[in-house]
Amino acid sequence: MKVYLAGPPFAEEYRRRAAVLVDQIGWEAVDPMRRDYRGRTEGKEAEIVTSDLAEIESCDAVLAAFTSPDEGTAMEAWYAHTIGKPVIAYTGGTPPHPWTVYVSDAVHAELERAVRALGEGANR
Repeated sequence: MKVYLAGPPFAEEYRRRAAVLVDQIGWEAVDPMRRDYRGRTEGKEAEIVTSDLAEIESCDAVLAAFTSPDEGTAMEAWYAHTIGKPVIAYTGGTPPHPWTVYVSDAVHAELERAVRALGEGANR
């Protein structure tokens, strides 16, 4: 099983922790930031978005860090929701926006609980 790690571009700590926790439940973390375009996105928007969409499609679920406002994370979660992929939201304690709740199958303040929810929902 593979999970797409959606989150703000500078959320390195989230991505690092999530990858370790995802590995512990036997899943593979797919981190779109391995294709790091920070500071050089101009003219590459279509490449970035189509790559992200293809990776979301290839994954079994999306783990979305809604710890701070980020348009990309919101769009990735919305897309996954619209194609029927489970979305698990991690808020870090930030009160979830109504759209976050709407597109998510589960919303958790703690990253560990959010990742456990992936494993619990694997047999949907």
